[in-house]
Amino acid sequence: MPADRADEAHAREGRRVGRNMLALVASQFVTTPISMVVNAMMARALGAETFGAIYLATTILTLAFLFVEWGGYNQVAASVARDRSAAPRVLGTGLLLRVLMIALLLGVVPGFGRWMGYDATVQVALLLCGVRLAFVSLGMLCAGILRGLERIRWHAAANVSGTIIDAALVATVLLSGGGLRAVLTAQVVSAALTLTLQFGMLARLRIGRLRVDRGTATLLVGGGFSFLVLEVILKLQPYIDATFMERLADPRALGWHSAAIRIQGVLLFPATTLTVALYPTLVRLWKDDRATCDRMVRLALRAIIVLGVVAATGTVLFSTFVVHLVYGRKAYAPAAGNLSILSAYVVLVYASMVLGTALIVAGRQWRYAIVQSACLVISLTLDPILIPWAQRTYGNGGLGVCISVVTAEALMVGSALVLLPSGPLDRSLLRTVGRCLLAAAGMVAVGVPLRAYPLLAIPATVAVYVGLLWIQREIDADLLMMLRRRSPADASS
Repeated sequence: MPADRADEAHAREGRRVGRNMLALVASQFVTTPISMVVNAMMARALGAETFGAIYLATTILTLAFLFVEWGGYNQVAASVARDRSAAPRVLGTGLLLRVLMIALLLGVVPGFGRWMGYDATVQVALLLCGVRLAFVSLGMLCAGILRGLERIRWHAAANVSGTIIDAALVATVLLSGGGLRAVLTAQVVSAALTLTLQFGMLARLRIGRLRVDRGTATLLVGGGFSFLVLEVILKLQPYIDATFMERLADPRALGWHSAAIRIQGVLLFPATTLTVALYPTLVRLWKDDRATCDRMVRLALRAIIVLGVVAATGTVLFSTFVVHLVYGRKAYAPAAGNLSILSAYVVLVYASMVLGTALIVAGRQWRYAIVQSACLVISLTLDPILIPWAQRTYGNGGLGVCISVVTAEALMVGSALVLLPSGPLDRSLLRTVGRCLLAAAGMVAVGVPLRAYPLLAIPATVAVYVGLLWIQREIDADLLMMLRRRSPADASS
């Protein structure tokens, strides 16, 4: 491909990903503060122990539902991105498979809770969270179709609507004095209403009459297996961590860790947004235009380094302020320690999300899964040592889990870099890392003296970070390209 056509293709795909990212970012500006308020209300009203029980149940069920979804989110999106006419077959067949698996799983959940010897609070959380996640799982199938069609704005609209519905129902229950059972029932109703909305969106797209066929079932089961293995390994780690904490730490420590994880989840949304928007485009480019695919991965890695370093540095500087603001000083103050350690995890997981997406697109998920399994060995080895140590030393066993998680994620990022095809990697990424670290040092120099005034310090440190990157010319035309408006050429693509 001639250089000018390659540059135009690169710019067009960059703008496409940028538009999808902006749609998701806009939705996050709505959903993030609402979710944080609702989580804070739940944490304060239910207490650290009950809040920790919900986290334990959700962690267990998230792992279990991977076998319901069978790697479906990525597999569905990839199948539709490659052949949009397959959407009605993929949706119809996927719905049948998931309904059958959900019925089987929900039938097993009560017996599992009794067999594990969980108390009544955890058993109630397991049952109601299981019903909620059943609706969420079906919704994720719909989201995979929208993602494959690159209708990210529709996907974002569903997220916003679902968050608002959930917030309205949960807040109403909490303000009327409802407890664990009432709150989780409200979330079940919210998930069902959101699923109805997603079905309505797909009906508006007129993707065609839903069909079930054996060939599509074989594609979803066979093609999804490698995604399933990778996702199971990814989700096993938090399950292992939560299980060890439930046995080896103060019950409140699980609640503190849950609070830190929820804040960390908010910090990860830029990376999540980028990978959701990037994946279907990379799948298509890997097949049609390998050179542009490599350039898009390189651009994504640069963007993620810029975002990850500022997120991690801000976490270290302001973790105490954020925890006290969201969850309260009295009951959740120790969570600030968890969040500070997890700042290193934030920047590492930013990188691993993009690297993992690139490896999946390149068909190297099996090798990546093998590397991921080493992370489980780290958790199984370090958790029994670090959790009791942290509990004895600091009264918070969750600090040990955080150290274990950071260690495992560092291994994963290093291994992903080794496995990644050489095309996207060049010295410009090292230059980006160096410039971002220098800008982060500027953040610290400004943020530490102003830490007592966080409402002033937070915008000041971000402004310093952006300013230093601008001076070093790290914020250049390639990064800004994602924010440009749609061109006439894009409109016809």
